[in-house]
Amino acid sequence: MERRYFTVYVLFVLLITSVQGKTDQQSKKGWTWGDVWCVTKTYGGAVVIGTGAVVAVPVVLGAIGFTPAGIVAGSWAAKAMSMSATANGGAIASGGAVASLQSAAASGLSAAAKSTIGTTVGGAYRYVVGSCSKNDIDCKKK
Repeated sequence: MERRYFTVYVLFVLLITSVQGKTDQQSKKGWTWGDVWCVTKTYGGAVVIGTGAVVAVPVVLGAIGFTPAGIVAGSWAAKAMSMSATANGGAIASGGAVASLQSAAASGLSAAAKSTIGTTVGGAYRYVVGSCSKNDIDCKKK
């Protein structure tokens, strides 16, 4: 656990070091606090939101009725399973939406699924937030 804190501390120091003090040369092409905020807002926010989405998936699956013990009776998942079985002549299609969601609830998400969810949600956040403003030196086209 202490290793994580140490890593965060080192990254923080490396990020902040570039904006401490200004010389004539740094004022022309160095980072400002606005640049740090821009990078934190756009990329840091995307990482946090993407990670939050991956963490929220098991909670959401449980809330709609897909649990490790099986599908909860009377839930949305049970209704979806009933509709899927009716559409497929009484059986649940292997690899279908209901089967995939139940598999994710029972055994957890694969690394590929976590990566896909995290990058998709993080990328959507980054798209909505947009890039840095015109006043941020780091984002200007020089």
